[in-house]
Amino acid sequence: MRIINSILLICLALLSECADPGEPTTPIQVDERLILLKEVLNGPLFTPAGMLKSESFYYGPNTLQYRTDFYYDTEGRELLKVTIQNLDTSAVFLNEYLEDGKLNQTGVYSLGPEGFVFTHYFKRFYENSGQTINNMKGRDDNFSQHEQFKFDEKGRKISYRRGSDTLYSLHKYIYQNEQSRQIMEEHYFESGTTDPLYRYKFDYKEDGLLRAKFISFLGEFNRIEFEYFYDDKMRLSEEIKNDIRFLSGPIERKTFEYY
Repeated sequence: MRIINSILLICLALLSECADPGEPTTPIQVDERLILLKEVLNGPLFTPAGMLKSESFYYGPNTLQYRTDFYYDTEGRELLKVTIQNLDTSAVFLNEYLEDGKLNQTGVYSLGPEGFVFTHYFKRFYENSGQTINNMKGRDDNFSQHEQFKFDEKGRKISYRRGSDTLYSLHKYIYQNEQSRQIMEEHYFESGTTDPLYRYKFDYKEDGLLRAKFISFLGEFNRIEFEYFYDDKMRLSEEIKNDIRFLSGPIERKTFEYY
């Protein structure tokens, strides 16, 4: 909790007033979003057993780039994410939920010259009974398209789009049949293309856990780009990204720890 305590001290300093007692004071405008962050940091942050504790990203694949720590609310929902880079907190993500339990918006706070400042929201809009989720980025009623998720009537993810309606990257997910819950293929498109630029084939272990993703640009799925490993409780512990251009082995790596 050392990182969380340091963030709280920064927020308290930003919210405190400092003036000479004998001098007239000017009211200080306080960002209510910083007050909310302070309240959350000052309140209970839960670490439920078995929930994701941290995700670390390495390049090279052994040079740590950053780590993200996760904290939860009383209902086990993700409440706070803290990104740590070069042994210092670089960003904080605060989730807010609707009354029905769905994620409403995520406030993003970054480190400025005098402490943490609110930068923007990721705000979700649900359509078609939740089968379409639009994630908008912005602040102060000025938002732009950021992401879109689509699900079928069975709740299976069928597409993910990053960007706007006209300038985007798009992932489409293919299932073996109408009853299957396992993604068999992922097709990647960019705006202006009608055919996928590349495809992934998903390879599963006998217990149903994803083992690898084979990539194909034109022909056969003959190169493994992503590999997945699990702990003794069948939880994802490591994701490896391989170099598919020069076939030099792993170039990126993610590791996962749990409470």
